[in-house]
Amino acid sequence: MCKSERVSSVVLFLCVICLVQEAVTQAQSLGSKPLSPAEINQLQTKAQAGDSTAQLNLGKAYEDGYGVLQSDKQAVKWYQAAAEQGNAAAQNNLGLMFRLGHGVEQDKLEAVNWYRKAARQGNPGAAFNLGTSYYNGDGVGVNLTTAYAWFLLAQKFGSLPAADATKRMAEEVPTLQSDAFEKIGDIYQKGDDLPQSSTEAINWYRKAVDEGASGAQIKLAMLLLQGQDASSNYGEVHRLCEKAVAQHFSYAAYCMGQLYERGLGVERDLRKAVKWFTEAADMGLGVAVLRLGEMYWKGEGFKQDTVSAYAFIYLASTADLPEARQERERLEKELTHKQIEKGKAKAVEWTHQHHPLVIWH
Repeated sequence: MCKSERVSSVVLFLCVICLVQEAVTQAQSLGSKPLSPAEINQLQTKAQAGDSTAQLNLGKAYEDGYGVLQSDKQAVKWYQAAAEQGNAAAQNNLGLMFRLGHGVEQDKLEAVNWYRKAARQGNPGAAFNLGTSYYNGDGVGVNLTTAYAWFLLAQKFGSLPAADATKRMAEEVPTLQSDAFEKIGDIYQKGDDLPQSSTEAINWYRKAVDEGASGAQIKLAMLLLQGQDASSNYGEVHRLCEKAVAQHFSYAAYCMGQLYERGLGVERDLRKAVKWFTEAADMGLGVAVLRLGEMYWKGEGFKQDTVSAYAFIYLASTADLPEARQERERLEKELTHKQIEKGKAKAVEWTHQHHPLVIWH
């Protein structure tokens, strides 16, 4: 076995062991001795009345045979009842039952679905189990960066096994750390797998930038521009955008255009803004193409030119930008048929003069 194979085996083994440990720690503590019949009756009464904590505890009692006859099916029943009420620990435990095929037909995809619901609430075990799913390819494709990201989040939420896993990954695949930081920033910014938080996204993007993640530079810059205290960040935004421009990121050129157009941290200069928006447009960035059209229409940085304005706005409307489509429709009500046709022809000419272009937003 080669060294890389041994490393993978070690980490894989580590993650499997941790998953089992996490399954235990995510159960509600039921005490150090078997439950009495009276305690079981009390749990059942509360569970049947809809108490999600009692449902979780009753599910655990059935899973372990703790005061009742062991039954994985009954465990799944009560975990499901609590999970559907939003109980994060029950959601994680239900995910584990699907993952292992205990009391229910094995379904790794369904397991991941329940982990996600629990992880969104900051459940450490579920976040860790999502990491193992991405590491091992259980219910999702193998993705080491995403696995690393969820291990880091699980550690942040308080998972002890995750701390061991992140330490191992940092030692064995250190090049993934900056990408994992950036991934966490993406998760917080999108708000799909965790509640949206620009503050958390900024914190994690900063960590990624500090570790050399070039793609995080422009993401951080754009977030800082949108913040409530954006004026205090203009200097940092300018530095970030300049670094990203050197690496030919289209959004970095667009960022520079915004700074000069609005005079943010630099002297306002519409000609320089046009220069940067044009560079971003040359790289196919739809919002930059739209901005050029708007500047042509208003005569900002250009001599006013309604045909050129329509040409760029027409191009931008192909980038699935709702605002571009709205602008195009507005202009078509104000321009003559001849002007519109000239604008379309100019748009075609512009694309022929540049590299084969796919406009994207």
